[in-house]
Amino acid sequence: MPRLLLAAGLCLGVAGPCFADPAITTAWSDMRSAPSGRSRVVQSVPANAQIDLQDCVGDWCRASWRNLAGYIPSFAVAQGGPPLAVAPAPAPPVVVAPAWGWDGPYLGFGWGYGWRRW
Repeated sequence: MPRLLLAAGLCLGVAGPCFADPAITTAWSDMRSAPSGRSRVVQSVPANAQIDLQDCVGDWCRASWRNLAGYIPSFAVAQGGPPLAVAPAPAPPVVVAPAWGWDGPYLGFGWGYGWRRW
């Protein structure tokens, strides 16, 4: 029985971060070990950093960043993750058609006004 409980605990410990939601920090903030402004600072998280957000309760959010977990003030978190990249617009199609000169169609290459067949 103890082995089964140990195996279940290890599975939950490994799979737990998979349930986190992506989020971005909106301001530079300190990640703390407990949801209190007086607790120990785990690390400083810069603005616009993508973090893994577990949950938010009151003024604090439990999150992880760069393999360290802790609590970040909720005012410094924007849920939803980074914006998706927008694909560039496709190039306009290239149309190849015969050019018309003074005396009829001209099939070939050239520049200028009034090309004609020789």
